[in-house]
Amino acid sequence: MEPEAKWNGSSEQVEFSRMSPRSQGFTKLPGQKTCGKSVLLFTFVLLISVALWAALLFLFLTRSKEIAQDLEKLQESCVYHNDSGIVTIIRQLQMDQWDLKNDVPQLSKALNKLQEDQTTLKSKASQMNQQLDRLEEDRTAFKSQVLNEQNAATQAWGKLQEEIEKLWTEFQRANGSICTNCPENWQLFEKKCYFFGKEPKTWSQAKFACVSLQGRLVSIKSKEEQAFLTQKANKKGSWIGLRDLDIEGEFVWMDGSPLNYSNWSPGEPNNQGQGEDCVAMRANNGRWNDANCRGQQESWICEKLATC
Repeated sequence: MEPEAKWNGSSEQVEFSRMSPRSQGFTKLPGQKTCGKSVLLFTFVLLISVALWAALLFLFLTRSKEIAQDLEKLQESCVYHNDSGIVTIIRQLQMDQWDLKNDVPQLSKALNKLQEDQTTLKSKASQMNQQLDRLEEDRTAFKSQVLNEQNAATQAWGKLQEEIEKLWTEFQRANGSICTNCPENWQLFEKKCYFFGKEPKTWSQAKFACVSLQGRLVSIKSKEEQAFLTQKANKKGSWIGLRDLDIEGEFVWMDGSPLNYSNWSPGEPNNQGQGEDCVAMRANNGRWNDANCRGQQESWICEKLATC
């Protein structure tokens, strides 16, 4: 019985060494979760083993009691019949009964050892689950941080490119160049080119559509620019590059400039309903209205600098 108990202890050490998170590293979370499942499976096997040992011990005790009763009956019969063969059988049964009694402490000890192993494995499994939870939290936080830094870097790079384009355009103008070139299907007004999208989109979809055209949602800075856009835009309403997504009530253009010129409809912005954080230019009169960013407008307006 003792070698079997020692073998179980060694198996526990092997399983625990396989489940150690230090041997797996930070980037192998799926493997660690598999180790956690292995611990649970091994714990389930131990529970079955404990139940079998308990059943076996109960059978031994029951059988020992039955043998004792049979011995008493045989002894009475032997005394009555004076049969030497029966006496021999009785003595053999008494020896078997004694052996069973000697096995009971060993079985109890093995059962206690299995229960201790079960408790230890439960504790280790709980520790492993806690470590896996912490690693998952760290991974999520790290992923979020990387995405935020990537977005910030992308925005900074876009602004840097825009500033470079502005400086290059001004330099060419200073040297006498005429900067009035716009891509096909774009329309020129003063120093900028404008694209009037015609497909229904949400504000975010319109923003990325302008980015894919190497532009951005329009920033309106003057009455003259507003009049031009009102004349050319879709008469059913168009998204423009104004929003207060970061701070409620603080509207900012896509180029990062503050709201120095406005053309709000009466009573707007009102942030009605579940929140209106994006701005659309209304049909016909070109007045602005704050609207739900997840809603759709029939059109959207992009802009970018004219080239020389």
